[in-house]
Amino acid sequence: MDRKKVTVVGSYNVGLFLKGSTFPGPGETVIGDEFKEGGGGKGSNQALAAAKLGAPVSFVGRIGQDEFGRYALRLYDEFGISKDNITVDRETHSGVSVILIDDEGRNMIMVVPGANFRLSREDIDRASGLFRESCIVGFQLESNLEIVEYGIAQAAAAGARVLLDPAPVQPLPVELLSKLWCVKPNEHEASAISGIKVTDCASAVAAGHWFLDKGVTVALITLGSQGAVLVTREEESVFAAPAVKAIDTTGAGDCFSGAFMAAMATGMDMHRAIRFANCAASISVTRLGVIEAIPTLREALDLLEAPEAGA
Repeated sequence: MDRKKVTVVGSYNVGLFLKGSTFPGPGETVIGDEFKEGGGGKGSNQALAAAKLGAPVSFVGRIGQDEFGRYALRLYDEFGISKDNITVDRETHSGVSVILIDDEGRNMIMVVPGANFRLSREDIDRASGLFRESCIVGFQLESNLEIVEYGIAQAAAAGARVLLDPAPVQPLPVELLSKLWCVKPNEHEASAISGIKVTDCASAVAAGHWFLDKGVTVALITLGSQGAVLVTREEESVFAAPAVKAIDTTGAGDCFSGAFMAAMATGMDMHRAIRFANCAASISVTRLGVIEAIPTLREALDLLEAPEAGA
């Protein structure tokens, strides 16, 4: 396939990050230590990661006619992402996410989708040319599921490899799964969708085969610090993650997805692409934030070549 472009269809949410020693319980107020505001949303994060890590990227999505949306457009200019298929919606606000982070780097997130849930079939149809030009088209589940299904069907029909990062997790129709080239859940998402409790590499392999039985070509299940598991008709492989001290895991899965898509689009083979994505995500968890935490291409490649990068 002589296509080098990555197209991401999905969400933009401004991220409001609050960091403190512990999470509040119901009805409880706690005092935090740090506040940060920045671009977010799973689709946008993956597009930004793919662009920063070496691929030409287009983004298909909706933003509000507000300061959050204007910030998003400036961000895409900075990262060199095509904005031709971004719609400014004058009837609602840009998506907003509030992220709480504790001292162990764990996070809790609430999202109000806003313009993201107004992505339409017409928006997808206008992107049909992008799909025909793309090596990979990435989707997530922060948009209306009906539109995600329609977009996946259109991208697959255009001959692109279709990757779904199934988050936030929800039940998925078999018809959708059968159109995917790759599904990339984490262990919690793989458990919820497959019904197989994923806690380690062996159970991830079992869940991977469940996805293959539903028609997926490649199941790529991430396990946090345990790395990633690849399951195809031909192989079952485990890819260890580099050992790092995590301070903020927010966006690590998006960094992995964006890095993997960029690596595949720019010519890496599957195994090297997964190791590259592991390295990019591992670097990202050592930094606070999401976009600011995405490593440069040089940083990711340096770790990839290091002896401790994993296999």
